[in-house]
Amino acid sequence: MTLLSILLNGFVPKVSIGDKVIAGQVIAEKNTKRSDEKGDLGKLLGVSPQKVSKYLTRRPGDRVEEGTVIAVKKGSLGLGTKKIESPIAGTVFKFDGETGFIYIRGRREDAETENLFSPVDGTIELCDNKKIVIKTDKEAILADKVSGRGIVQAEITLLGKDEIDPAGINGKIRGKIILGKVFQREAISKALGIGALGIISQNISDEEFEDLAKKNIDTPIFIINEEN
Repeated sequence: MTLLSILLNGFVPKVSIGDKVIAGQVIAEKNTKRSDEKGDLGKLLGVSPQKVSKYLTRRPGDRVEEGTVIAVKKGSLGLGTKKIESPIAGTVFKFDGETGFIYIRGRREDAETENLFSPVDGTIELCDNKKIVIKTDKEAILADKVSGRGIVQAEITLLGKDEIDPAGINGKIRGKIILGKVFQREAISKALGIGALGIISQNISDEEFEDLAKKNIDTPIFIINEEN
């Protein structure tokens, strides 16, 4: 029997103690986005902040759609007219006459929900505001950090118990998940280039993880702690 502890980090549980869950089931969620926007209308209109008010076409409490004109400054003889449009749908909730800034709150229905999924079948052993613990009869280990996407199944090959030497990485790892204590950038790049299906490590730098995310590398890469 294994107990998997999953930190919530701002997620709200959707399960309770004693609930049975299956792998892939949503166990917690959080709203990750409801855009609030602010705009420097003085700068956009080319006037001092104190003069912005007379050019407003929408004021606090007014609902707007994306593209709704919120301020207009007409030019001489109809030339050089400036129109400022709302970048989002929502409600104007504040205008600061001293700074010339306008604030628009995005609609609640435009919020995006991020889900937290159960990694295994099991039973909820503990559920509070900090973590969810799942009791499972599956042999499972939770990674501390994950990069990449998708699910892979393959033989796991141990490359070494210390820092992995790129020179020791060869075609034998193709189609396998490789395991090693420390991977530096060169070793990761070579392994991915040869065709490793996944990487499990105790130590990959935060900088390298961020770089992998920026490159949209799909190959799953896991950081696990020393005990695991």
